[in-house]
Amino acid sequence: MTIADLFGRYLRRAAPHGRWSGPAHTPLERLPLVAIDCETTGLDPRRDRIVSFAAIRIDEGLRVASPPALDILIDPGVTIPARATAIHGIDRAQLAGAPSFAQAFARIAACLEGAVVVGHFVGFDLAIIAREAARARQPWHEPPNFDTANLAAALSHRYEHIDLAELLGHFGIEPHGRRHSAAGDARMAADLFVALAHRLIGQGRGTYGGVAAAHRAPHR
Repeated sequence: MTIADLFGRYLRRAAPHGRWSGPAHTPLERLPLVAIDCETTGLDPRRDRIVSFAAIRIDEGLRVASPPALDILIDPGVTIPARATAIHGIDRAQLAGAPSFAQAFARIAACLEGAVVVGHFVGFDLAIIAREAARARQPWHEPPNFDTANLAAALSHRYEHIDLAELLGHFGIEPHGRRHSAAGDARMAADLFVALAHRLIGQGRGTYGGVAAAHRAPHR
């Protein structure tokens, strides 16, 4: 089973759910963009919890900012399964003193406010944030967003070859950060989005509306 199979329900989202308030003809180089990633206790937003969150801004001119705007550990208040720790390396001992999601929510929301959110399989990240926000009784409205997995598929990458690391290699991009860390994966998603954006710009689709139109679910 591939990661695409696991996240299939999110890949089938044909268009961004949130609505951006700016004009559709805004060039990508001028969009307020932020790449995000969550590391979690598992892959089911209905029951699993966030253990770390990172956000990296993509500044005007499609320049990836450094360091992250936010890179935070979060105490999920539940046991972290060994299989999850084996992937992201986070265990209960590392979370000593970390805030709960409710305590971290204001910082997360501030990072996303007014931005178009970017991520690889970002539908999963937004779904689990929404569930955490509901659990913490915090207000949440899904921001406008672009999924780099969907955009890669729109540019004719095969469904089984939309792994983040594989796509970075395809574009000749040297990975920054550690894979399966929130900050590392957010940075890789930011770099991948910039590469995809430049390709869309070259095709005359380098606007918010152009990307929204290209944003479709991958097919086998």
